[in-house]
Amino acid sequence: MRFLPLQLEAHFFPKVEIEANQIFQPEIEEQADAGMQTKVQLAQHQNNPRKWQVTLGLTSGATDKNLPYRINLECVGFFEVAKDVEEKQAPLLVRTNGAAILYSSAREFLLLITGRGPWGPYYLPTTNFLEPFQAEKEKEASTPSRKPPQKKRKPKTDPAK
Repeated sequence: MRFLPLQLEAHFFPKVEIEANQIFQPEIEEQADAGMQTKVQLAQHQNNPRKWQVTLGLTSGATDKNLPYRINLECVGFFEVAKDVEEKQAPLLVRTNGAAILYSSAREFLLLITGRGPWGPYYLPTTNFLEPFQAEKEKEASTPSRKPPQKKRKPKTDPAK
């Protein structure tokens, strides 16, 4: 078995807001997962470039969706990247895998809390944290950089002609 070169050192939930939707109608078939939004933020330790903090925010989307619960949750995790990982590869590793680890923890946390709610346990939908990161990189690459305009050189003329 190959282990991930990223270790979770600790994590906690600084924000937990879960409210049962009093007007939820379970008989109306809508995709309740469509409203869940994620936000990932990274911070690198000032003195140790191998240590990272990942903050994952989860919020249920628009209030007009037929969702059983209104969710506003934040999870913070502290990670260490293995020494054999190139330093330039660390941000991608931490963002994709660190966020996935915290998301899994948030899923279990929400199941525990909503399992006692009026609409039963709420399972977070599966997601992929690599695709949003790649979309951001592609957007940055397609945005033209602002370089100063190059001066056009006049062709040198041969004075002998």
